[in-house]
Amino acid sequence: MMKMMNKKISSFLLILVVIFNVFICVSCAEKNREYDENKVLEVAKELIPKSVLLNELFYGYGIAPDLSSTKFNGVYYEADYISVLDFGIKSVDEMKTLTRECFSFEYSELIIRTKLSSIMDENGTPISLVRYYQDTADTDVIMVNKDADIFLKDKLEYDYNSIKVTHSKGEEVFVTIGVKVTNDEGKVQNKTLEVSLIEESDGWRINSPTYTTYFDRSAYDDLENK
Repeated sequence: MMKMMNKKISSFLLILVVIFNVFICVSCAEKNREYDENKVLEVAKELIPKSVLLNELFYGYGIAPDLSSTKFNGVYYEADYISVLDFGIKSVDEMKTLTRECFSFEYSELIIRTKLSSIMDENGTPISLVRYYQDTADTDVIMVNKDADIFLKDKLEYDYNSIKVTHSKGEEVFVTIGVKVTNDEGKVQNKTLEVSLIEESDGWRINSPTYTTYFDRSAYDDLENK
């Protein structure tokens, strides 16, 4: 009887030890990094404006195609010269470099994989065409997909003076920034956008989207009421 009792106690203690170790491991895994608030503010004010240009390049109207150009290939047309000057980007390789200098490794690779490469299904059929590619015959020319989907159509105005460092979670440090969103009907929403920053071997990078869109609450209410 005593043996059985001791065995049960030992088993119970073993379970407690396992639970305690799991708890310790979880606690260690969830330890939030320390950070210099002034440094994070400085980094956020430097990187967010750069990300705005890249958001427009990949998700907004982007570099315009020159539809009057004789240099075209299916839905791809030579980039409009003035539009290229406005963006200040001369090549697809430069797009990749700027993306990697602004966004974290994982996030930048996602952008490059989805916007500067075609997305294929399991049979090798294109699901989504690349938005820009470099002309192999004329390496100074960027070719633009005239039918690319435009996701960011609203006008976004960022209040850089409103940036605040809020907290860290794991290796990420979060800041908030005020954004004024104006849709194509002139309706305005003032939003607070949360942005994640992470410190990598090459320095600080943005690790989350830095854009937002106008949210039509009335359309949402209509759907709920159906």
